[in-house]
Amino acid sequence: MDKAQIREKLFAHTVTEKLYLQNTDGPPSDFFENFDSYLNEDAERVYRYTFEKILKSAEERQKERAAFIEGSQLLILKHARFSYTPLHVHDFIEMNYVYSGTIDIIIDGTEISLKQGDFCILDTGVCHRILDTGENDILINFLMRKEYFSTHMLSRLASNSIITQFAVNALSKTQKHDRYLLFNTTNSEFLIDAIEGMLVNYYEPSSYSKDVTDAYMIILFSELLKAFQQKQSSEHRKADHSYIGDILLFIEKNYQDCSLQQIADTFKFNPSYLSRFIKSKTGKTYVALVQELRLNNACILLKNTDTPIETISEQIGYRNVTFFYQKFKLAYGMTPHEYRMSSN
Repeated sequence: MDKAQIREKLFAHTVTEKLYLQNTDGPPSDFFENFDSYLNEDAERVYRYTFEKILKSAEERQKERAAFIEGSQLLILKHARFSYTPLHVHDFIEMNYVYSGTIDIIIDGTEISLKQGDFCILDTGVCHRILDTGENDILINFLMRKEYFSTHMLSRLASNSIITQFAVNALSKTQKHDRYLLFNTTNSEFLIDAIEGMLVNYYEPSSYSKDVTDAYMIILFSELLKAFQQKQSSEHRKADHSYIGDILLFIEKNYQDCSLQQIADTFKFNPSYLSRFIKSKTGKTYVALVQELRLNNACILLKNTDTPIETISEQIGYRNVTFFYQKFKLAYGMTPHEYRMSSN
């Protein structure tokens, strides 16, 4: 199956969609009856979706991929068009991607309209429902156990760099406050290509499919973090405020030889104020951030290259190799040479 076939598959009517088209009197209720429910303050019935029951249902309906799905922490499903979706909450993270058309969702009583290229990430326990969908409305659902989203994805991304660390932390705080997140990626052909590649892998699983899917999810979340950081930066610029993300990005690109004074001059700050600003936004001093970047990059070079340690020390910004050894051992409990040997 190639990407052209994936597009064709997404727009083709599934068995469920055909049933909904034929059933003009209302939707079959068998699926909803699998879940507990309660009445909210407006006397509306709200269903409690659980990952385990949806996983079991997916295994039964997709027997050809049951071995791949079994025990999974991630499910990728196409939302059934023409279907009725009741109000519901769930015990997993749900991420919706509008592949085509327009999708209207009610979240905690507020109607939100999503267009092609939009993502919506819903936290656990958020009451919502998807409104009527038509022929051209293609919605991809990514259902993730909480630990997959927080530990498997965000923590792996946060370990990459100081800017992703900051973006992940900001994203997590926003989600805790709002309980859902919206992203627009309309112009990202790279992201569309990644999603279609992920679907090819997902619909035709192999022995490596879970690893490939995880790799695609890292790409997807990296793009969402980039979109989040760019939006934050744009909003701060419009308000004529400096955005910490821009400063961290500058440090990340110039960590080998940048000084606090140079950064202050670039962003038109007083150096003392800049130092306090960085500490208040990241919880770390400027010196600690630079050292973290230098040592992280040293680890990458030690693990993946045969570059002499003295050269690595110079490449990451430490002109004094003895000082580099001291900082490295203090951080990791071993010398750079010992780290390289243990990695091999």
